[in-house]
Amino acid sequence: MTARVLITGAGSGIGLAVARRVVVRGMRAILWDISAPALEAARAELGDSVETRQVDVSDAHAVTEAAASLEGVTHLVNNAGILGHRMDWDDLDPAEVARVLAINVTGFMQVAACFIAARSPHPAASMVNMASIAGENGGAPGFASYGASKGAIMALTRAMARDFAPEVRVNALSPGIIDTPIQDAVMTDAAARARAAEGIPMQRMGSSDEVAEAAEWLLFDASYTTGEIIRIAGGRR
Repeated sequence: MTARVLITGAGSGIGLAVARRVVVRGMRAILWDISAPALEAARAELGDSVETRQVDVSDAHAVTEAAASLEGVTHLVNNAGILGHRMDWDDLDPAEVARVLAINVTGFMQVAACFIAARSPHPAASMVNMASIAGENGGAPGFASYGASKGAIMALTRAMARDFAPEVRVNALSPGIIDTPIQDAVMTDAAARARAAEGIPMQRMGSSDEVAEAAEWLLFDASYTTGEIIRIAGGRR
């Protein structure tokens, strides 16, 4: 049975890397992203094996409207998320905290709920959520709201694994420092990236494709694995 995989945040980085692997497997990918240009580039690269739709996952109405066209969806990669702006504790911006949580937690939950409501049965049905080691270690200084949001995703993964079993397996990946555009807000130059690499046992940042490799396994091949959070961090904690 051919899978139809919904991937959020699919216009670049890890989401796009997962989409490439889905297409190579001969399956269909449904790409959601807030960036129309990124989706156009993804469609140009991947061709007719993908469907694209511009969706802001923090907008509940937009998610519900987009979900109405999810006929036949069987798998979900819940990947959309933002780092947010750097904030010190003496300059906390509640509106920015709310924005991060609206995308990374509330939008995440809304997408999952819509997927469950729209999905078609599949013998290997599964969901992969994108957490982060920031959910365990609190994240980089100034990005506590991001760390909090990723910790929430870890808890939600375990709740979903319980609630959706046995029909849908639910697992999460917990990437470390991955060389994607999201790192540009934290590491603004080559020297900062070199310093970050020194703190990783593997002595380098990971790649999007290395995370996508693990996502592919959880999506299609890990038949007795659910409720797990797998760290993809080069040994970093």
